[in-house]
Amino acid sequence: MKKNQKINNINYLDIFNNLPDRALIINPKDYTIVDANKTLLKKEGLPGENVIGRKCYEIIHKKFSPCKDKLERCPLKESLKTHKAATAEHIHYDKHNSPYYVDVITSFIKGPAGKNLVLHICRAGPLLKRMHKIVDERSKRYIAQLKHLAIKDPLTGVYNYRYFMKRLPIEVYRAKRYNHPFSLVLLDIDYFKSINDVYGHSIGDRLLAAFANFIQTSLRQSDVLARYAGAEFVILMTHTNKLDAQYLANRLITKLSSHIFKIEKTEIKLKIGTGIATLSSDEYCDTHDKLLSAADKALQRAKDSGSNVAVVYSALYRDKKEAYHKISPYEEVNVLKRKVSKLSERVDRVVLESIYAFSKSMEARDYYTAEHAEEMVALVLKIGKEIGLSQEMLNNLERGAMLHDIGKIGISDSILRKKSKLTSEEYEMIKMHPKIGAEIIRAIHFLKDVVPIVLHHHERWNGKGYPSGLKGKEIPLLARIVGIADVYQALISDRPYRRAYSKKEALGILKKEADAHFDKDLVNILIRLESK
Repeated sequence: MKKNQKINNINYLDIFNNLPDRALIINPKDYTIVDANKTLLKKEGLPGENVIGRKCYEIIHKKFSPCKDKLERCPLKESLKTHKAATAEHIHYDKHNSPYYVDVITSFIKGPAGKNLVLHICRAGPLLKRMHKIVDERSKRYIAQLKHLAIKDPLTGVYNYRYFMKRLPIEVYRAKRYNHPFSLVLLDIDYFKSINDVYGHSIGDRLLAAFANFIQTSLRQSDVLARYAGAEFVILMTHTNKLDAQYLANRLITKLSSHIFKIEKTEIKLKIGTGIATLSSDEYCDTHDKLLSAADKALQRAKDSGSNVAVVYSALYRDKKEAYHKISPYEEVNVLKRKVSKLSERVDRVVLESIYAFSKSMEARDYYTAEHAEEMVALVLKIGKEIGLSQEMLNNLERGAMLHDIGKIGISDSILRKKSKLTSEEYEMIKMHPKIGAEIIRAIHFLKDVVPIVLHHHERWNGKGYPSGLKGKEIPLLARIVGIADVYQALISDRPYRRAYSKKEALGILKKEADAHFDKDLVNILIRLESK
């Protein structure tokens, strides 16, 4: 009888120790481990003496108390209660505290002297099934966020470049298969670097996000907007021919030309170039990469042509094809001259936009100055057109209005922001800003005709202005226009030391001071225009 019992014990130990699954014998009364097989000891990296006598939850769950979580229902208690096998899905932790997912089977057994024990066996379960059971709502949200970040630009919230490059060939394939029109529109914000340089990248980033939202709300539900690179965006337009795509681009430009983006106290107007390409075998746009290349070439032509311009690649390609067959050596020289001229104009525009952005930085020091300059431009152009100025003079007038107070960059903040009356010394400092402004732009060749406007916009008709004391028609015409508009805008704006006058009151003051301070003819034109 004793021999059979010994054989049974040997068989039990052999089976228990050689199980491929991790196995424990647990005393359910206090959760202590009575025995552990080789597989479990190897997984834990511990010798038997460091496991036997320890609590089961300490070894396999790395906890300090029994399982209570609903996600980790303890099958041991169920087996003890029913005397039947019980199962559960658990997270266990190995010797490195790394989690692994297991199916647990527990069974009620009798130990020596009839002692109640529980056999605890666990084996690795299918990972996805376990994950589905244990992932809580917070984890699901994290997964959703990761999916969102994989396809969305974190700054603007629109689709990112990676998503666009995956979506483009799919849409081109669909359009070709079902013979549907498909167009691509590339957008690029003009001179965005100067905005970052002047206002800082924080304002620039928020401006990009606001611009993306502006474009998104102007599109159809079927259109897909993505950030292509930097300040470039791209629109995928399914079921859209080139005329409809061009209509959309022109509509965006029109809306944008009258829109002011407000970021904190900063007000910024943006201009864009747009390039349009439509899927067509006749225009070398029959694949997604050729289509993208065509849109990029059209965008470059738009940028070369000025601000707020939309160019369709089909017209560009047609021009190139016709030129290839018809161009003469003499015309080749002219084409080269035009290219050099356009390149020069583009460089001039970059410089001018940088100076404009620099002048707008006055907003941080003197809010009135920056806001006032934007309104001045519209006003002086109305006067200039009314008296029949040439386009070249109108361009100089616009530049003069934008830059007339740029010299205030050299005036102390304490003077610019002073709410009480200026002292005579402070007023003398203020009177220096036309000279400072003229010196800033004097070195820029293409602004040579703007220098007199900036320098003399504070001269007065009776010769009592500054800095040169010019009188009557000695004052340059464009400086007279800017001077009148400057005073009018100042009168109808709130200042630190007084409230704004009404337009009627302001025009009355100008009329009263005409012939003494201002050109009477120009004042009468302003009154007529503002009274309409």
